[in-house]
Amino acid sequence: MKIVIVGNGAKVNFLADSLLKKGHKLVVINNDLDECEKLSQTKDVMVIHGEGSKKFILEDADVFGFDLMIAVKSNDPDNLVICLLAKKILGIKRAFATVSNPRNVEVFKKLGINTAVSATFELSSIIEQMAFADQIIHYMPLEEEKLQLLEVVVDKNCKACGSQIMDLGLPLDSIIGCIVRGNNTIVPNGRTEIHEGDKLMIFTNKSSHEATLAALTGGVLS
Repeated sequence: MKIVIVGNGAKVNFLADSLLKKGHKLVVINNDLDECEKLSQTKDVMVIHGEGSKKFILEDADVFGFDLMIAVKSNDPDNLVICLLAKKILGIKRAFATVSNPRNVEVFKKLGINTAVSATFELSSIIEQMAFADQIIHYMPLEEEKLQLLEVVVDKNCKACGSQIMDLGLPLDSIIGCIVRGNNTIVPNGRTEIHEGDKLMIFTNKSSHEATLAALTGGVLS
């Protein structure tokens, strides 16, 4: 994927190292000149010095149509502005933002940010899983990241599409709590059949996350 990272500090270094190892193309926008120089000298990335929440900086970065924007600044409002500009001006359909105040997660979602995660969450892992299972639209850690809420939209290529829940082979600690189908909300049971376009609300333990995705999509996560 082609990915833009906006921010500075250890989070940017960690993400850059992790994503480069997985073959992604990166552009980093950082407002710290010293960090920009170090990044450009030590990593195979395009580095732009500037304030990533400014429209003209994002436009000058020439990242129109990239696959993903990641905003990891320490200020939640800055991250929100960056993600909104990415979606509305740059044509970047997906945006991740770290959120310092957990109360802001719902605000980000209501304003159209695909995914908002806590600052301590493993962003690189989420991105890799998203690249495999593109239908994941929200991913939120609960109870200090031990329990997770997945919100998954079923497409026609999913193994789950047309199957009954009891036939999916979900891990024992993963539960489909409800299904949103059009304007209706369904509390499912084992015989409930999953349809294309269904939005599944799934509670799962962190340790069962990959197995849950594999059961839904029919794929194998690395």
